[in-house]
Amino acid sequence: MCVLHRFCILLVFLSGLIHSGCTGSSTAGKPDRATADSLKEVSRNLLVQGALSAVKGDYQDAIGQYRKALVAEPKNAAINFSLAKAFVALTNPDSAQYHAEKAVTLQPENRFYRQLLAGIYFDMKYYEKAAVQFEQLAKRFPSESGSLFFLAHAYLADEKYAEALNTFSRILQYDPSNENARIQSLWLELKLKRYDAAIKNVEYMIREKGGNDKLQLTRGELYYQSGKVMKAKEIFMSIIGGNPAFIPAWIALIEAHVELDEEELYVKELRRFYGIDAIGFFPKAEFVKAFMVRSEKDVSYSEAVGAMVEELVSFYPSESTVYVLRGMFLRVQKRYRDAGADFLRALEIDSHNMFAWEEFASAYMSQEDYEQVVSTVSQARKRTGRSSLRLDVFEGYALFRSENLRKSVDVLEKALGSEIEDKPSWLLVQAHITLAMAYDRLHDQLKSINAYKDVLSLDPENALALNNLAYLYAERGENLNEAIEYAKTAVETDPDNPVYLDTLGWLYFKTGENGKAREYLEKALAKDPDEPEIYDHLAEIYRALGKETRAKEFREKADVLRKPTPY
Repeated sequence: MCVLHRFCILLVFLSGLIHSGCTGSSTAGKPDRATADSLKEVSRNLLVQGALSAVKGDYQDAIGQYRKALVAEPKNAAINFSLAKAFVALTNPDSAQYHAEKAVTLQPENRFYRQLLAGIYFDMKYYEKAAVQFEQLAKRFPSESGSLFFLAHAYLADEKYAEALNTFSRILQYDPSNENARIQSLWLELKLKRYDAAIKNVEYMIREKGGNDKLQLTRGELYYQSGKVMKAKEIFMSIIGGNPAFIPAWIALIEAHVELDEEELYVKELRRFYGIDAIGFFPKAEFVKAFMVRSEKDVSYSEAVGAMVEELVSFYPSESTVYVLRGMFLRVQKRYRDAGADFLRALEIDSHNMFAWEEFASAYMSQEDYEQVVSTVSQARKRTGRSSLRLDVFEGYALFRSENLRKSVDVLEKALGSEIEDKPSWLLVQAHITLAMAYDRLHDQLKSINAYKDVLSLDPENALALNNLAYLYAERGENLNEAIEYAKTAVETDPDNPVYLDTLGWLYFKTGENGKAREYLEKALAKDPDEPEIYDHLAEIYRALGKETRAKEFREKADVLRKPTPY
């Protein structure tokens, strides 16, 4: 948002504002009236000329004119205001701030000057200072919501959520129907866990707008969060009674039963849900998938998900996808043999089910059976006449782990160059990481570096890519300062990872910071005392520190660790 146009209109300067805002500067000698009037006239003309230049977009010329005017009238608030706006337009925030502060000091009652200063503070991320200015405006014009909105957003930007909520509440006192303020208040009440206040807010919205299903669902979830479980379940069941096909209400109801460990009730509700003809099979399958994802993060859901899958199989025994879902659940439970049997059953029903082929390959991937991964991908292509990006990435990774590096590169390069429209970023990240590692093993460091850069363009915080790219730079002796920043980020992400600690330590050695290098490499050694490369790196550091005996000990230890273990 351009502050120049946010707070003032140029025509104001060309009319009354010039005459009312300009005040003659006082001096020790108090010039006579004619001299004072003459200075004011010069100042007024220069101000007008500057304003005309600003209209044309020539802000440098405008600033020149304003500065001349300021010489004639150094305590003229309007000139300082005009200078501040011109500096805002030229994105020179420090000068804009200086002149805006001068304007407010000279004429503190002028709302336009204070609005400009508040906006400059906000853009400079001085949120506390901006809030002070917006609060002053809000007190002077209490019935106008604009300043209060700006004040609330200054508090939000400063992460002062309680103050922001209080400010939105002030807006609602003057304007209860202000939907924006009410929604913002609700969001903050949820964030601050003020559920009783949030319930009142939602119930007001329901009275004013009518009780649509989404608002009623929010009301029910708020009652649940506030500990009023029975009331929440009544609301969920009421929504379902009026709209049996509204799946979010089913999710909320069954989730409540699961969390309360009411097995009999959630199985009963599951059967009722699966029996609704208005809801097709695939929405029901997606419903189960949602709970499966939840169970991977919260093991207390595992038993319930098992029941959901079994009930779905009993309702839809001829659907290929139900066996895929059960196989996925069994794979997470590490029951690989049973999972494989379900994937095969799914493919017997529908040999073209790509989802089943992907999960079948994934089961072998979980077991690190890379030969079977490659075989399964090959079968999938033969049976379906096509492939998928996920299968290609599986195959490329399995080939890499099987030391078939050149073929791994060929598969992944082809997959990434394909015209598949839907390419999930997580799959692209995995493909580029595998490619980068394969290129490195094939001694093509430049391609490896570019592949890691591709990863970071998709996922800038990917610790593995940051670490490996940093290490490649260390080995090549290039971009070392950039590499150190990458390695630091990787260590911050996973502070106990010995590989990341080793990379950062090695980079400090490369840049001559031997003290830091030793510190990080000794941390790495404490985490992984059996990695010969860490001993190699420490040996180099101790040699550089002039401790040859210690360096020799570390080199010998690295040699011992590299010797094959006798059977």
